[in-house]
Amino acid sequence: MKQYILFLSFFATLFFGACSSKSDPTPVTPTPVTPTVADLVKKVWSANSVSWDGVVQYTKGGTANLVAGYAQFKLDLTTAGSVTLTEFDGKKFTGSYSLSSDNKKLSLTGLTSSEGAPSGTNGTLELTISGTPSATSLALETTTAYIKATNKKVALTLVNP
Repeated sequence: MKQYILFLSFFATLFFGACSSKSDPTPVTPTPVTPTVADLVKKVWSANSVSWDGVVQYTKGGTANLVAGYAQFKLDLTTAGSVTLTEFDGKKFTGSYSLSSDNKKLSLTGLTSSEGAPSGTNGTLELTISGTPSATSLALETTTAYIKATNKKVALTLVNP
């Protein structure tokens, strides 16, 4: 009988020892991946608010907008390196885009349409990224005066969707 109890004690120790929490691996919680600026800008953006030299020209949903055409403004950056820009006057341009190495400038180049390049740009628009882009918001400002905005600097607050 002693051997039987000893035998059962051995198997019980073996069984409970194998089920110990000490031998269970610690679950690994994945570290969230922070999206890069390049990832964040790859969307279709529309105008939420637009100012020319600090004077508000357009606010999404506003009823007294000075430049109501910004309701049709679209900046499509969904395809890496390719851009489609629909201006406030309804003209649509296609070209390429790139981000500066410090992620503070967005360059739209080779912009063309059947009517040519956007007025006074030679097909290039340089935009400064203001603040930090998010999944739903992107703030841009022209680096120079823009002829289509009566030679004023344009500040755009864009949203997605």
